[in-house]
Amino acid sequence: MKMKKLCVSAAIVLVFLTVLSTAALAVNTNQNEESERTTYISQTEGTIEHGALSTTVYGKITGNSSVTSVKIKLELQKLTDGTYSTVETWEQVFTGRTGSLEKSKLTNPFGDYRLKAVFTAYVNSSSETITLYYYG
Repeated sequence: MKMKKLCVSAAIVLVFLTVLSTAALAVNTNQNEESERTTYISQTEGTIEHGALSTTVYGKITGNSSVTSVKIKLELQKLTDGTYSTVETWEQVFTGRTGSLEKSKLTNPFGDYRLKAVFTAYVNSSSETITLYYYG
């Protein structure tokens, strides 16, 4: 009976870890994202993936036809004592209406990390910014 409980517990833990490792959840800090997106930003993407020794983050933005440049700022953040702090920041500006950025950082495989992605689209002197969080 003890062995059966141990096997069931191990299976539950394995399923839980598999779900956590494959899930990426985007949480938008902008409550009215859809209505604001229609101004300049057509689409955004973001992912965070944990490997054995490193974490890879990815962000992509596509603006509408009037967009002249876009910017992506990716922040890898680690959870410590209930608070996320920035481990590494990468930022790049792209001429045109689309851009993508992928970076990796050596990380603790037992750490709890998230990606903060800030996407900005520019049309002349006007801009629109969306901040999204991805958990992995």
